[in-house]
Amino acid sequence: QASLCWLSCRIAAHFCCRFVAMSRGMAFRCLQLQSLLVWIFLQPSRGWLQFQLLQWNPHWQCFVWNQNNCSTHVESQLNEWLEEYDVDFANAVEIVDSNYTTPKAWSILRTSCGPDRVALIYNNLRWRALEGNGTFQSAGCMEGDDRPYIVQVFESLNSTLIGSNSSNSSERLVVVGAHFPHPAGPSLPLSADQTDGLKNSIAGVVNGSGEQRVILIADTNEYSIVPNTAIREYLRLPTLKTVGTDLENTCCFDYGFFMSFDRIITNFGGHMRTKVLMQPPLPNWAQQVQEVTFKRGAFHLPVLGTLFAQGESGPGPGPGPGPVYPNHHSGFKTAFISIVSVLVLVMVGWFFYAAMSEKKKRDLLSMTEESQENDDSE
Repeated sequence: QASLCWLSCRIAAHFCCRFVAMSRGMAFRCLQLQSLLVWIFLQPSRGWLQFQLLQWNPHWQCFVWNQNNCSTHVESQLNEWLEEYDVDFANAVEIVDSNYTTPKAWSILRTSCGPDRVALIYNNLRWRALEGNGTFQSAGCMEGDDRPYIVQVFESLNSTLIGSNSSNSSERLVVVGAHFPHPAGPSLPLSADQTDGLKNSIAGVVNGSGEQRVILIADTNEYSIVPNTAIREYLRLPTLKTVGTDLENTCCFDYGFFMSFDRIITNFGGHMRTKVLMQPPLPNWAQQVQEVTFKRGAFHLPVLGTLFAQGESGPGPGPGPGPVYPNHHSGFKTAFISIVSVLVLVMVGWFFYAAMSEKKKRDLLSMTEESQENDDSE
């Protein structure tokens, strides 16, 4: 439909310029119109996207020290991003305020291990969290009574996903929100003791639900020496495919942002586009510094991952070719394109009418001048 709209707009604009070529001003307007249409269709289209995913750990100091009203700023900024980027799933780590609320279109699943907390936020207009402990959901701690995680199966409310390998549903996926522990050193990955609990929980939910597509959104605390593929492998995510955000230096304020801890990783899709939503220098409210010791807070930069799922290549979950993913965000742009098409046709009609009127005026003027010349000659 979008292609037909584009073709009709382009052809209409072309003939508009052909019809009014005798008028320089109108031709210039037509060229402007064509340029506008080209610009619209060259913009990144959410019609080709599948998921908007957000990872952020503002850290506990923002809520406990709360200098310059940091906690209020964090909650307000998070809600603004949920709406601005139309986020599907977000993992908010160390949001200590238990009274934090999202906009109405989003819901929160919370878990904690000691003082550490994870909030898995999802768009409730598009997704429903399935209930069933061990089958559709699981939660736990990665290290003692610390480092929480949530594993949750979500079902699409508007047929977003097509072609699942699940025998009882074609519109589900597994989403993991987690706060990983720290490895023994910057040159080492996390140990099996630190990751086995999360790995086993993911396996239990995948096996129980029959859904193999997994999205991991986490503060992984893994250094850049550990690629996204290694994390997928030690968590034993199904399939051999790894799609993830770039290793951006998002951690932390206290160390000058040189560690790529915040990751979004999936085992399906085409590719991931990465956008860091804040950049140093941080606003004053985010710069938490203890007054006595001058210790800095460990504020992270937020990461937005846009998963392009249409036209994916490589092995898909289950037997046969990978699934096809039509998009739930394409309706607005299709409607917009249709409106533009109608407006273009109206403008073409007006241009044509104006051109014909101009031509008639010129013909009439020419006839009048010829008549006067004939009278003068007589």
